[in-house]
Amino acid sequence: LLGAYQALIYQKGALVLRMLHFLMSDPATMNDAGFVTMMTDFVNKYRNGAATTEQFAAVAGQHFANTAIGRKFQMRDLNWFFGQWVYSTELPCYTLEYELKPNADGSLLLSGVVKQDNAGPNWTMVLPVVMSFDGNQEARTTVRVTGASTPFELKLPAKPRKVELDPGSWVLSEKTITRAK
Repeated sequence: LLGAYQALIYQKGALVLRMLHFLMSDPATMNDAGFVTMMTDFVNKYRNGAATTEQFAAVAGQHFANTAIGRKFQMRDLNWFFGQWVYSTELPCYTLEYELKPNADGSLLLSGVVKQDNAGPNWTMVLPVVMSFDGNQEARTTVRVTGASTPFELKLPAKPRKVELDPGSWVLSEKTITRAK
């Protein structure tokens, strides 16, 4: 029993930090200066002392509003994140279903839905979506998923070779699936 407890607590803690790293980085460029700045601020504030989870959450939340993801989705803090991932036990499954449609201006429209299972009706997460194009080109964006199902549309300049939901496994999940309709 002690081994299971330690594995859950210590491994989940590392995975929560990995998700924060993603949330505080620029998803288009993967520049992680926001995460590094937040961690530096936290270390400097509590150097040679003890800090609680709540104090860490407060520092992270203060920095989050100024990140690319915080600005894109007008999210002012990380209370939702810590409430779900630190103080709750859900482990969601994510499924991205998509189709490509021609747009009136000649571009393509990626029309999709992200389904979120094994989580509460108000569970929210920002997930990375990566599109691979010919010529080793990639485009990265994010989708904010809330509840069981969240539709989205993206205008694309060309047909992608591949569309993937969280290919870097940034977000803790039981499983993540991507499939074309």
